[in-house]
Amino acid sequence: MLKRLWKSLGVALALCCCFGPAHAQSAAPITMGQINLTFYVATGAVIQAVLEELGHDVKVTEGNHSAIYDRLGKGEVDMLVASWLPHAHGKLQAPLASQLVEAATLYEGARLYWAVPAHVPASVVRSVDDLKKPDVIARMDKEIVGVGPGSGLMVGSAEIMQRYGLESAGYQLKLGKPDEWAKRLANATASGKWMVMPLWQPQYLNALYPVRVLDEPAGIFGTDRAVVVVRKAVWESWPARTRTVLSRIQLGIPVVTELERQIVVDRKPPAVVARDWMKANPEIVRAWFAS
Repeated sequence: MLKRLWKSLGVALALCCCFGPAHAQSAAPITMGQINLTFYVATGAVIQAVLEELGHDVKVTEGNHSAIYDRLGKGEVDMLVASWLPHAHGKLQAPLASQLVEAATLYEGARLYWAVPAHVPASVVRSVDDLKKPDVIARMDKEIVGVGPGSGLMVGSAEIMQRYGLESAGYQLKLGKPDEWAKRLANATASGKWMVMPLWQPQYLNALYPVRVLDEPAGIFGTDRAVVVVRKAVWESWPARTRTVLSRIQLGIPVVTELERQIVVDRKPPAVVARDWMKANPEIVRAWFAS
């Protein structure tokens, strides 16, 4: 019992050492943009918590992919958490690239892909091309539903549909709402139904349901890094302390997956999830805030 008490006190002191001096500085307000999907909300909550500890007043604005990049280009938001580069968001960011600074890489290995529930036999459906097999066409749900209008997932999925001739095989690509999209996988897992799930990592559904990623020989979806981008003029106006701390933040795919799971499944407020994770990982946070 005493040992646990000392450990708790140690965690609290570590956080005080990290955060305490930051409150003393007066820093400019920040408008932070994030895409309105919950895994972006999870990372945004951590970045917001860090910036607030550094003394910034943070206003968060959300929108779909094209809307947020439009606001970033117009200077209506100061930063974006986060841009998937170089593939998923590359075309959206390219016109703005000279105006932006890549401030931090939150995680490597970000991937978009098509998957099937694990109960679909790999001997029958191993790749996207296998979806055209007559026996697969006869059994597979012909609706392929993705999320995020203008997202890399939908743009790439449309290219996959065309490249592999899936429309002529009877498949349709549709845009759905996130809760309906997630429910499709839950229902298919429970019922044994065959379906295709446009998916990505980090994504909390990967932690809830067994899925298998399909091979995609054309390589339309690449592997990305998730980057916090800041308008160059804004970045240069920030205190050196803010720039240093922000540049050190790394989370990793397992962390983001778990944060999103708590937000969606456990229904915890994003700010609470972010703060609780930071308190539970004082050594990581201390390294961000180290002098």
